[in-house]
Amino acid sequence: MRIFYAIEFDEKTKELLSREQEKLKTRALKANMTRRENLHLTLRFIGEVNPSYIPVFTNILNTAASKCSPFQLTLTGPGAFIRGNKSIIWWGVEHNAALHQLYNDIEEEIRRNGFPPEQRPYTPHITLAREFTANDGDAKGVINDIKPVNHSFPVKSISLMESTRIDGKLKYICLCNAALGKNEK
Repeated sequence: MRIFYAIEFDEKTKELLSREQEKLKTRALKANMTRRENLHLTLRFIGEVNPSYIPVFTNILNTAASKCSPFQLTLTGPGAFIRGNKSIIWWGVEHNAALHQLYNDIEEEIRRNGFPPEQRPYTPHITLAREFTANDGDAKGVINDIKPVNHSFPVKSISLMESTRIDGKLKYICLCNAALGKNEK
């Protein structure tokens, strides 16, 4: 199984991001757009694991969620990871101490359970399009033309997700979800 931890979005946030994707489509020669139902913010990508480890990853989810109070995230604007003429176009979020602490708590629990640590720094972003090729060849120009939005949304839970293909389409399935809330022990 291919798994990751994520923040799932409410319908209003998905709708707003979908509208931004529509703007991207008008400027794309080619792009693999993230399907609306798959829009999310990855907290930590795990990768391929044996299904027998799912209870361990569920415990990691529950432990990290119990240490974090609900918080708000605010969308910023678009960005790109430029890979030659094919780019990944994403939407960013404002720096948020609670989000980074949640990531650190997940990372600590992953290490504590004997799994390898993440080697790259955490860069929170919402992938809107992969393999994006601008119709004028300038992905940076495309994202510079898109205006930031003023939108905040509550984060009340986190999810353990499976990435799979169903009928040839990439689908993210929630395996379990944990409400955020500090333990009152």
